[in-house]
Amino acid sequence: MSEQSKARIRVVAVLAALIVALPGSFAAAQKIAFERYTLDNGLTVILHEDHRLPRVAVNLWYYVGSKDEPKGRSGFAHLFEHLMFMGTKNVPIGQFDNIMEGAGGSNNATTSSDRTNYFESGPRELLELFLFLEADRMTGLSQAMTLEKLNTQRGVVRNERRQSYENRPYGQLWLEIPALIYPAGHPYHHPVIGSHTDLENATVSDVIDFFDSFYFPANASLAIAGDFDPGEARALVKKYFGSIPRRKKISRGKPPPPTIEGTLRKTLTDAVELPLACFVWHAPAFYSEGDADMDIIANALAGGKSSRLYRRLVYDKKLAQDVSAYQSSSLLGSKFIIQVFALPGADTKENLERLGAIEREVDAVVAELQEDGVTGREIGRARNSTESAFWSDLESLEEKADLLNRYLFHFGNPGAIERDLGRYSKITAGSTSAWAKKVLKPNGRLILHVLPEEKKGGQP
Repeated sequence: MSEQSKARIRVVAVLAALIVALPGSFAAAQKIAFERYTLDNGLTVILHEDHRLPRVAVNLWYYVGSKDEPKGRSGFAHLFEHLMFMGTKNVPIGQFDNIMEGAGGSNNATTSSDRTNYFESGPRELLELFLFLEADRMTGLSQAMTLEKLNTQRGVVRNERRQSYENRPYGQLWLEIPALIYPAGHPYHHPVIGSHTDLENATVSDVIDFFDSFYFPANASLAIAGDFDPGEARALVKKYFGSIPRRKKISRGKPPPPTIEGTLRKTLTDAVELPLACFVWHAPAFYSEGDADMDIIANALAGGKSSRLYRRLVYDKKLAQDVSAYQSSSLLGSKFIIQVFALPGADTKENLERLGAIEREVDAVVAELQEDGVTGREIGRARNSTESAFWSDLESLEEKADLLNRYLFHFGNPGAIERDLGRYSKITAGSTSAWAKKVLKPNGRLILHVLPEEKKGGQP
């Protein structure tokens, strides 16, 4: 071996050691400066100044998601993500987007099982416009609701269900999983998108009742980030939101943790080319103990081509084309998911045999991780990757505003950045071993197979 090669190896070894040894403190020491206060009507407001660019972002979280939908009303939280843009007496149908985009701003919204958020961004001069529009629909949307508006948006949502799930390769999977792993009556038993039946049966009165139950100041938080004068921002918030009547916060119970007894199995067929094996376990809730460990475990199992499952299934055994693993974290409990896209077989029998072989290999790799835990090098790589992505995201004003709201929602404190990132600096091989044993049980999971539909002649 040449001296140059030896020197290169020494450099790589030193860098690898540094990556493993990097403390979490350098990231945890970072902070996002903010001011927090609460209006008399219960609306929590978070202000973060960032004067690098003449832009501002507004982010409004409503503490309502699909978990809050009563029986027979699935999909309502997501339906409102659409209805909130349908106008009020002050801002007629279609004008919300026209006014904002015509002034140089942009807006959107997202819905999860736990919350709905609405957000705008643009030149700093648009701050007052953003606040006016958000406050206007908080106060006036239900008063302006009509059957025409409801019919328009329920049709949009039902088409979204068809396009994103029913007619999308492997999309059925995400409609099946909630009902299979959560018992009837659990807030996560149905998917966020809702059912066609519930959406079709919704009346104007149902929609108004849902809005009045959840869309009010004490069930929301407002984050403003960017280039603004804080005194002016406080005055504008008071001007547009301050007169909205006060209502009591919602008191919510917490369901018992769901469990899976034994191994649940289901096989689906779909218009796909590759057979899929999907493994699902219940996992620790968002930001709770063990949640960060499961993030690291997911990275070790399938975080890139050097990961354990990728090496075993794609390179060594040549059973799969791709593999992924991730912790899908939520407020009332999370899902740990492994997906393996198998190489196609000649027929259904061969596809099932290949998926069976994949299951045995996945079990073997998970058992190895449970025994020894994630290595120091794997932990360092995953932590550095997580932190790099975290800081890259926070270059965006929109992401900063959303993060402040998320921390308030989960921790009761917008300044929980150290608590969040600090979780990863505490992870060890021992802790990952313990959590892998606790979560990734061979007899406490769901295994779903998706097989290619049979074509003429018996070929998949």
